Amino acid sequence: MGFTCFRSFNFRNLEDRLINLNSPSIFLIGENGQGKTNFIEGIYTLCFGASFRTSYDQRMIKEGKELSKIHGVFNQEKELNRDISVRLSRKSKKEIRIDSKRIHDRKELLEKIPCIVFSPEDLSFIKGPPDRRRWFFNQTLSLFDITFIDLLRDYKRVVKSRNILLKQKNKELFDIYNDKLAQLGLTIQAKRELIIGEFNQTFLAIFKKISGLEDNLEIIYKPSWNGMVSKEDVIRFLENNLEKDILMRTTTTGPHRDVFSFYLRKKDFTCFASTGQVRLISLILKVAQAEFLYQKSRKKPVLLLDDVLLELDAKKRESFLNNLPVYDQAMFTFLPDENYNKYRSENTLLYRVDDGNLEILK
Repeated sequence: MGFTCFRSFNFRNLEDRLINLNSPSIFLIGENGQGKTNFIEGIYTLCFGASFRTSYDQRMIKEGKELSKIHGVFNQEKELNRDISVRLSRKSKKEIRIDSKRIHDRKELLEKIPCIVFSPEDLSFIKGPPDRRRWFFNQTLSLFDITFIDLLRDYKRVVKSRNILLKQKNKELFDIYNDKLAQLGLTIQAKRELIIGEFNQTFLAIFKKISGLEDNLEIIYKPSWNGMVSKEDVIRFLENNLEKDILMRTTTTGPHRDVFSFYLRKKDFTCFASTGQVRLISLILKVAQAEFLYQKSRKKPVLLLDDVLLELDAKKRESFLNNLPVYDQAMFTFLPDENYNKYRSENTLLYRVDDGNLEILK
């Protein structure tokens, strides 16, 4: 079913009130800057324990206020209601609770409420720096393989410690950290290699449906340790590159340097793609992510679609909406002059958003 209600207190510009969400589809209609994206951000934060817009939690607290809290009730198929709350403070740590019980790791939320957000910032997954594509595939893996989060955390800790040694030019402990780095890094590389083959099949099928093109757009994974399959191979490679790493004062190879690229007709897609094509592919990428999650876990996600249809022509918009993945609930934002009634169903809830206030429309 998805979220049945949402309440906020001092969150961004939203009014402090209870909002009924007891429907599989929610339309938020309003001019830019009125709070539509803030509401989407609130729902996303209940699902992930963090924002998709900022890495600074305090920016979500209403200006001039010290505390903020959001709360939602989530109902999943064949399961009891889940009571989720996130409390933010300018003076203390974030507090997340599930059914009144405080949790200390956000990954517990991912297991409870799968969520996929579509936003204009998704363009960076196609045209942005390599770390954005790594982030996307890390999230894709983590949505159905929760152990991957711990693997990434362990790897990042080792890289951080090794980088400190590099800056100190301390060669005494490198054997230990090279061993840990190789072991964790190869496990990450193996998981990425496995997922990219499966993900490409899902992605390509959706690409052909929505784009109407017969060409194959393929995602190519280029690991930093290309061709290395044993820990000994990687350790030798790290030892041979040690002087370079010391000079650069950082670990220059490993999964944190891996590259994911998009190729169409054997050419790098980002080198010749138009803005419209990049927008369409970024949407297809997120559809594939949601579909892939369902294939791997049979979990239907909550979809949050924030101003992502504006740059599509009528035909592409229709094709995109007709090929949305299976979901528990979907929330869309629209400008008032868009023909949103064309896309609503009998059960769709419509809300007018004006200066942070949500009023239901008949």
